[in-house]
Amino acid sequence: MSDFRKKGKPALFLELACPDEFGYSREVLVSEFVGKYSCLKMGHGGDFCRTDGSLGKKYLIYRRKDKNTIIGVQLMGFNTKRKIEKQIRKDIIKEIKSRKCAVLHISNVEVDHKDGHLDDYENFKPENQKTEQFQPLSKSVNCAKRQHCKKCRETKQRFDATVLGFSKSCWIGNGVYRGSCVGCYWHDIRKFNKKISENQKYQSNKDK
Repeated sequence: MSDFRKKGKPALFLELACPDEFGYSREVLVSEFVGKYSCLKMGHGGDFCRTDGSLGKKYLIYRRKDKNTIIGVQLMGFNTKRKIEKQIRKDIIKEIKSRKCAVLHISNVEVDHKDGHLDDYENFKPENQKTEQFQPLSKSVNCAKRQHCKKCRETKQRFDATVLGFSKSCWIGNGVYRGSCVGCYWHDIRKFNKKISENQKYQSNKDK
């Protein structure tokens, strides 16, 4: 019996990718799909590495493409968002939902994890959670944040807040994600506004 039939394509890919304890792997090039791994070759659809497949339900998957052809596949952590959202303590949900959206200042908000990479698992255990790890965002704003955080997870490039008219892309760090979301606009929107305002006030006083 072939290795494909014994293990299945996702298991064979994991054997090649060797993800670490946090669900991150090296980038596996399609050119490596030879020999026992030749069954992993795919068309444009992604086959075993589709987001809605068994591998995509467990891991966040980055598919590097050349035009419309996938040339590399990399695991970018565990796909635990849905599971984690259900574990937010009720007292925290009640408190955050009583607040206004951090951007639009309207009611009817969602409870957003400030950590857009969702990789600090200890903080997601209900007994370790703190209210300050969450922020109130309207559905549309939270949706926009998810898109930008997804791009950051895939590219390791932080969101550039200057596109929104701010004077700096982030209030601490630079444009490269290095294991922490702190400093990014989306991590803590109110704190970002406060820090940028402080920097502008300092610069204004300095120029007098």
